[in-house]
Amino acid sequence: MNALTIRPFVVYFLTNTLSLLGTWVQKVGLGWLTWQITESTFWTSFVSIALMAPVGLIGPFVAVLAENWDTRQAMLISKCLMLLVSTVLFLLQLYDLNSLSSLVSGSLILGLLSALQGPSRLVFVALMVPKPYLPSAIGLNSVSWNVCRIVGPSLAGFAIVFLGLDKTFGIVVLLYIPLIVNLLFLKRTMRERCHAPAGRFFARLKEGGKVAVETPLIFTSLSIVFINSAFVRGVLEIQPAIVGQVLGGDSATLAMVTASAGLGALLAAGCLGYGRMSVGVIQRYLWPMMLGGVVGTACLYITDDLVRISAVFVITGFTATVTGIGAQTVIQVNVPEQYRARVMTWWSTLSHGSLALGGTVIGFLGDYITIRSAILLTMIPGLLLAVMVLAKCPLARWWTTPLNR
Repeated sequence: MNALTIRPFVVYFLTNTLSLLGTWVQKVGLGWLTWQITESTFWTSFVSIALMAPVGLIGPFVAVLAENWDTRQAMLISKCLMLLVSTVLFLLQLYDLNSLSSLVSGSLILGLLSALQGPSRLVFVALMVPKPYLPSAIGLNSVSWNVCRIVGPSLAGFAIVFLGLDKTFGIVVLLYIPLIVNLLFLKRTMRERCHAPAGRFFARLKEGGKVAVETPLIFTSLSIVFINSAFVRGVLEIQPAIVGQVLGGDSATLAMVTASAGLGALLAAGCLGYGRMSVGVIQRYLWPMMLGGVVGTACLYITDDLVRISAVFVITGFTATVTGIGAQTVIQVNVPEQYRARVMTWWSTLSHGSLALGGTVIGFLGDYITIRSAILLTMIPGLLLAVMVLAKCPLARWWTTPLNR
């Protein structure tokens, strides 16, 4: 059943998509401004990834607490605070007052707020629709998140070229507002959530991790998510550093590179069919797409011009989106309702935490051995881990996966 036939979900889907676009536009804008100030691949990578890193560090702990929060209220409060911080960054840029310290602190605060609202966001969509519509809603929400993750940076690149950084940060503020208004007036038609049983904090945290590890399909999907995020998405998130060091480019070059990754993401969303593909088919694609992304990323070592780098990002944008959407959908469909917040936050933690780790390591090494050499060096363990997953996780083997699951 198509969740787009449910009006409250459609309104949430559209406003949340705008908010997510704002997040990714902001991330690229902050990263590019950091490069202009420092010309350091490390600081550029750090500021870009600081928006995601807290999710990986404190996500599971927040998830245990969030299981008994009012989901709508938690999202509303966190989004209002994110709007406030974004407004401050916009005003600082408008008056040319931003510095490395303001960019680092702003990114870290936004990342912390994102970590606090992450578990609520992951559960919220599952509460908005009746259970028969859940697979469609999950698929659409996954497509929205992953496509915004790639399309947002491309929009940021063009906004920086044609409007400048101050107006780009102003656009971010405007993109946050519709979701806040929607959450304020959202009718309470959501189905009742299944609260987790009472228990000690760390016992509940451990229980969520145990479900993730002991459910073979979820564990396999999480393993693939880790590799995809650390070795493919980690590079996609530091595009400003790559453009600055490898191409010596300006904001127009950044726009072309980010648009290439956006094209790959859009092609991936079209191929996935916006939530209509069966879980069996999605599962079959996960490992091959992840491997293709790692190999494609490694090819950046032999590319030093705009055309070839753009071609690589079309490929990796495609594979990263297929893998990201697919893994989240597989996990959401298979996780027990009472463990959803905790298990999905382990997914979010691996996704964002490994992204932060991979991107930061590459950015740090890039200041010493060039960023292309750093990318090649980090792809070697990525390939080894991909082979290990195929050997140790039977459900990663696409040739044995039934298509009608």
